[in-house]
Amino acid sequence: MRVAILLLMVPVAALLATVWLPFVNAPHIWLGMPSMMTWSVAWVILLTPALGYVEYQRTRRRDGGDR
Repeated sequence: MRVAILLLMVPVAALLATVWLPFVNAPHIWLGMPSMMTWSVAWVILLTPALGYVEYQRTRRRDGGDR
């Protein structure tokens, strides 16, 4: 479960650090969108499988599959 939580912390930290990252918080265009929007959308998309993995580990542990 510890690995699942650490995996979840990566996209959360990236989203929280968005406003302090100079290469993201600048007037650039990435893939036709502002850099901050592209960065946020990418990390939100990556957050979905991370949350799915945490849920999978949680239910697996509750069912007694991982001790």
